[in-house]
Amino acid sequence: MSFKEEPLEVKIYVSAVIFAAALFLALHNPLGFLSLSAIFFIILYLLLENVDVTLPNNKGSVSVGYAASLAITLLFGPGAAAWGNFATILHKRTWEHRKALHKPLFNVAQLTLAAGGAGYAYQFFGGITGQVALLRDFHAIMMSILVYFFINFVLVMGIFYLAQRMSFFNVWFIVFRWVIPNYLAVSPLGVLIAAIYVSMGIPAVVLLMIPLMLARHTYALYMEMRSQHISTIKALTKAIDAKDHYTHGHSERVAEHAVAIAAEMKLPEDFQEKLEYLALMHDIGKISTPETILNKPSKLSDEEFILIRNHPEVGAEIIKDIKFIGAHADIVRHHHERIDGGGYPGGITGEKISLGAKILCVADAFDAMTSARIYSTPKSKQEAVAELERCCNTQFCQDVVKAFVKVLRRRGEIS
Repeated sequence: MSFKEEPLEVKIYVSAVIFAAALFLALHNPLGFLSLSAIFFIILYLLLENVDVTLPNNKGSVSVGYAASLAITLLFGPGAAAWGNFATILHKRTWEHRKALHKPLFNVAQLTLAAGGAGYAYQFFGGITGQVALLRDFHAIMMSILVYFFINFVLVMGIFYLAQRMSFFNVWFIVFRWVIPNYLAVSPLGVLIAAIYVSMGIPAVVLLMIPLMLARHTYALYMEMRSQHISTIKALTKAIDAKDHYTHGHSERVAEHAVAIAAEMKLPEDFQEKLEYLALMHDIGKISTPETILNKPSKLSDEEFILIRNHPEVGAEIIKDIKFIGAHADIVRHHHERIDGGGYPGGITGEKISLGAKILCVADAFDAMTSARIYSTPKSKQEAVAELERCCNTQFCQDVVKAFVKVLRRRGEIS
């Protein structure tokens, strides 16, 4: 979405943050701190930011760049920290948003303000710029880190609320849960870099970068392996969907809906990830069902309907042997169960059905109702939601339906 297309409040907010960052930079003349050492650290920060690692499903990225940013804060003060973070405007991703340049500009601006504020917090709580002593400055360092996080979080939360009406908890679970552990891990490294520079100079800092980049390479390989794993699951999903000509793309849509519901219900991030895999594979049991039955244009016989009803059981048996999601195979087994016990394959009721299965049931039913099928015409999203609400506490879990309705309304897909 271009800047012109954004709501008025978003335009005002983004402009205000960018203006505040520009004013902060203007009040901190770089000639006051500019030196070869400061330039070295700013370049180091840019290099570390540009070798970031993309998180699963493109949920952002992590880098060890904050370590260099923190070192700049401790060694050269708030002006250098702000200008160093402003330099991230040269990040490779900035130029991927040419049609929506306000987004990377906002990000650069909020980082600039966060770093500048952190620099002043360090000085206010007794830290001495350029002299790093862990025991003496521990309190000041911790307050500097906390102020950086606080400003960063508040400014980002503001834009998510105005643009998407996303709550505090959703911003935390969706945006920051991946990022905060990375920051906490690299903060001590930033202090170490600053201390090594004070005692041994730039050559020692360069040597420290070697094991750091090796660690980054290992992490990148791990993420690439996970990405390939997800790609394999999606390829298998498409092969299964291809058997049923009327459900093309069904599994991926169900997975998207299921994760959105789980996020709205504030379920743990690791469970959301597992739920996505399970949703992608929820119909894998259809691999044992003949295509003639899946694509039969007329009413199924009793024997054929029994075969169809077996696919959750078959799917669960296949999934139970997959290490990272096997323990949750019952989510696939029970995704056609009903709250009132009228579902299949087990006819179980209420609390005996796991929350994951209840979520998958709603996501699956919604996509089935809004997609063209051989046996029915698609409903509008509004009509499908009305049906979900009508069947609350009989077929569907009311809490899950409420969460899904909130998601759809926030997206503007229903009124």
